Amino acid sequence: MVHGDVLLASSFVSYVGPFNKAFRDMIINDNFLKFFKDNQIPMSPKCDPLEILCDAAEVAQWNNEKLPSDRVSTENGAILTNSDRYSLIIDPQLQGITWLKEQNKASNLQVTRLSNPRMVKILEAAIEAGNPVMIENLENSIDAVIQPVYARAIIKRGKSKYIKMGDKELSLHNDFNLYLHTKLQSPHYPPEIQAECTLINFTVTESGLEDQLLALVVRKERPDLAQQKETLI
Repeated sequence: MVHGDVLLASSFVSYVGPFNKAFRDMIINDNFLKFFKDNQIPMSPKCDPLEILCDAAEVAQWNNEKLPSDRVSTENGAILTNSDRYSLIIDPQLQGITWLKEQNKASNLQVTRLSNPRMVKILEAAIEAGNPVMIENLENSIDAVIQPVYARAIIKRGKSKYIKMGDKELSLHNDFNLYLHTKLQSPHYPPEIQAECTLINFTVTESGLEDQLLALVVRKERPDLAQQKETLI
């Protein structure tokens, strides 16, 4: 059973991030599960990728860090934290970067924009110091100077890793992370960017907003139920 469950979770992280809930459900039920059944790949009867990618304690921590508690937001958190590639976040309502800023508060998160004349210097320093960097409010084009970074064009020498930016070879710290963010609802990036980054769609849909509002109402009107849920977690 483990083989199919892990394969489903891996496929989930790799492919469903750019889509909304309706398309995610369609991809899982009409493509992934059908493929598993047709090829007789063993898996649990009610396999849920979220149960493999994260646990209840992690989800509760994300919610405390201002990640909305609806299913899609939780899926996005699981995809982001389990992907080796750097994330490109589609986030018109700014819910994703609000969570990331809170989550990385203790990690000295560097927030900048491509229009910042010091952007390259900030990125270079963070790569070597191991600080996460968020480049926010991207438009449809991304400066080619950061391509070696988001593409993870890593040079290995022994146990050391390096990234070459321009004429500089930077020592890559293991704790470095890069978050690319756009407020565009339907951005059009070149295929290589979409292949080299993990696209995660934080756009709030009507059903997602309903789930978020329900959670807020329960927390306001019945705090005992919210506390009971946290205790169970």
